[in-house]
Amino acid sequence: MGFMINLLVKESYVLYLLVKQKLAIGFFEKCSSDFCHNLKDFLQSDFVSSQLKEITKTVTDLIIRKGSSLLMSLPRLLLNMFVILFTMFYFMKDGELLLKRVEKFFSNHKNKYLHVLNRLKEIIHGVIFGYLLVAIIQGALGALGFFLFGIPSPLFWGLAMALLALIPFLGTGVIWVPASIILLLQGIFQGSNFLIFKGVGLFAYSLLIVSSIDNILRPKLIGGRAKVHTAIIMIGIFGGLVVIGPLGVIIGPLVLALTAELINLYLNDSK
Repeated sequence: MGFMINLLVKESYVLYLLVKQKLAIGFFEKCSSDFCHNLKDFLQSDFVSSQLKEITKTVTDLIIRKGSSLLMSLPRLLLNMFVILFTMFYFMKDGELLLKRVEKFFSNHKNKYLHVLNRLKEIIHGVIFGYLLVAIIQGALGALGFFLFGIPSPLFWGLAMALLALIPFLGTGVIWVPASIILLLQGIFQGSNFLIFKGVGLFAYSLLIVSSIDNILRPKLIGGRAKVHTAIIMIGIFGGLVVIGPLGVIIGPLVLALTAELINLYLNDSK
C-alpha cells in the first residue's frame, strides 16, 4: 500500500501539472479545425458557461459531503476493524478446538461432515483463486494495452487496474475509460487523426479484451478450481450481486455452491 500510495502521489502530481499547463495556455490553442472553433464558441456562451459552473458547484458539494461522511464514519470503521481482528485472532487461536467440538456434535454423520468441510475449503480456495487470477490477468492485459497505445507508466496503471478489478462496481473501467477519452480529446484538439485512432483503439481493446475476460474467464476458473458447474458460479455471482450487494459477488458463489453440494448429498442418500 505504501508503494502504491507513493506512485499514486507522483502520478497525481504529474497530472496536476499537465492540467495546470492546459488551463494556462488553453485547451484549444493548437487546434485550428472548425470543430474546435465551434466547440470553443459553444463553451463560451452564457448559458453553457452558467451550466458548467452549476455542475462544477454540484460536483464539488458532492465531494465535500461524501468526504465529510467518510470522516464521520471513521470511528465506526475503526471499531469494525477492531472487531474483525479481535475475532480473527481467537478463531485462529482456538479454531481447531471449535472444529473438534463441531465434529463431535456431528459424530453420527462424520463422513458427511468431513466431506462438506472439505468441499467448503475447495470452494473458498476456488473463489479466491478465480478472483485473484482474473484480476492479475486483467491488470497485465491493461498494462499491455497502455504500453501499445503509448500511455505513460503502463506498469503502474496495470497494477492499479489489477487492484480495482477486485472491487465490485469499480473494476478496470475506472482507469481505461478516462485514458481513452483523454487520448480522443487530445486528437480532436490537436487535429491528429493518429491520436483519435489511438483513443478509439484503446477503448475498443479495453472493452473487448480487458473487461470481457472478467465475465468469461472468472466463472470457469472458479468452477474448475472449486469443482462446481460454471452455471452455478455464474448465477451465484450475479444473484449475490442483486441480493446482497457488492459483497455478493464473493458470498453468492460460496453459498450457492455449498447449497448445491448439500443437495447432492441429500439426493445420494435418497437413492
